[in-house]
Amino acid sequence: MKYIYLICIAIVSFSCGNIKAKNQHAVVYEFVNPDKVSLNDKQGTIVTLKNRLESIASNYEVTLNNKQQIEVIVNTDVKLERLHAILTNRGKLGFWECLKHEQLYEFLYDALNNFKLDDSLKTIDEIIKMPANDFGALFSVSVKDTAQITAYFNRKEIRGLLPVNMRNTKFLFGLPDDSQELGVYAVKPTSSGSALVNETHITEARPNYDFLGNPCVSMQMNQKGAQRWERMTAKAHREQSRIAIALNDIVYSAPGVSNGAILGGNTEISGGFTLEETQDLAFVLSSNKRIPKIKFVEALAIND
Repeated sequence: MKYIYLICIAIVSFSCGNIKAKNQHAVVYEFVNPDKVSLNDKQGTIVTLKNRLESIASNYEVTLNNKQQIEVIVNTDVKLERLHAILTNRGKLGFWECLKHEQLYEFLYDALNNFKLDDSLKTIDEIIKMPANDFGALFSVSVKDTAQITAYFNRKEIRGLLPVNMRNTKFLFGLPDDSQELGVYAVKPTSSGSALVNETHITEARPNYDFLGNPCVSMQMNQKGAQRWERMTAKAHREQSRIAIALNDIVYSAPGVSNGAILGGNTEISGGFTLEETQDLAFVLSSNKRIPKIKFVEALAIND
């Protein structure tokens, strides 16, 4: 009996040694522009963050303190850096109709030849380069010049050069390449300024692999999103245009549509993700709601 007792102790000790203890963290975030965020949106952010934590934490609390900051107390095996990425991701997903270069030729010609950037020794045409590929970008710029380009294309006199029916055109940046160059895309928003298909139309998101074997996030849309996606892809196929797929206003890809309208509301987003990143993005998109911009304030590991 003694031997059985000792064996049981050894087994229990061995098992406990292989159980990975969860860490409890207290993390504080604040809204980037708190005065521009309504109380309803702040409370909605609390709900959305709780939804994101369901899949990665055993116990958690998310509250709004008297400073209107977000306090998160969580038990999780997820590292703090990864937790931060999941919680601060705005979850803003957009499928945009890309405008072609020929649609904006006159605008680009006038914009690039009649004005110069403020506080720069360079002219605008010295900063703008031909895109590295023909995947929907109008042109490319260096990462270090993005702020100047954004300010330039937001000028009232520059916006005034756009055709009347394109005055609400949005300009989005793509992902930087190895040489720190990124594409600039012109996309067409709805009358409300949003993407025709967005995160509110997503009912399910899950990590997957694309046809090249790279990690991606597969998504299923609701009925409204599926109908819009069908119309959108039919138009892209008919006009041989592209659809920019953007996350938090960064274009990850701009595919064309080669086989006609896509039915059923199935699609995916890829862009050099790791498998872990697709898992985290799936958590974010599954909540089908974006949040205002928030930033990290402080974190304290309560126990290890």
